[in-house]
Amino acid sequence: MKYAIPICNDKLFNHYSKAPQFLLVDDVTKHEQTIDLTPTIKAKTCGKKTQMLSLFTAHNVGAVIIKNIGEAMLSTLFDQGIKVFRLNRGADIHALDFSQLVPVEDLSYAKPSVNKRNKVHTCCKGKQTGSSFKWEPKESRLDAKTLRNLRSIHKIHL
Repeated sequence: MKYAIPICNDKLFNHYSKAPQFLLVDDVTKHEQTIDLTPTIKAKTCGKKTQMLSLFTAHNVGAVIIKNIGEAMLSTLFDQGIKVFRLNRGADIHALDFSQLVPVEDLSYAKPSVNKRNKVHTCCKGKQTGSSFKWEPKESRLDAKTLRNLRSIHKIHL
């Protein structure tokens, strides 16, 4: 199986989604390959994450090894069928014992993303990341109770 490990300067990178490079390791052949992620215009948003997933597909990556990861990215990896393992700080990424890796099997391991709730990405126009209603302006002058009443009166179901 091929594993992808987020790295920077040949060490495990702290945050999976922000890694500038990935080390691809085949556990059978022990072949290692370092892949630099190409900076995109939207380098700190979805473009980079899409690039990562494309990279994994192109290189037949079956698992990733992480230290920290956000809820949204972990959920996406699970949805893609990619196995997730965690590695402890200070472990040598070039001398891994793959049988000793600890599997991450649910979203409770992930860190909640404060930014994801408060920010709408320009590259995610079709996705809802901010407001729960697409048509609602950022600053509504009506309070939540009034909005609920209006929605029920007009039978708006979103």
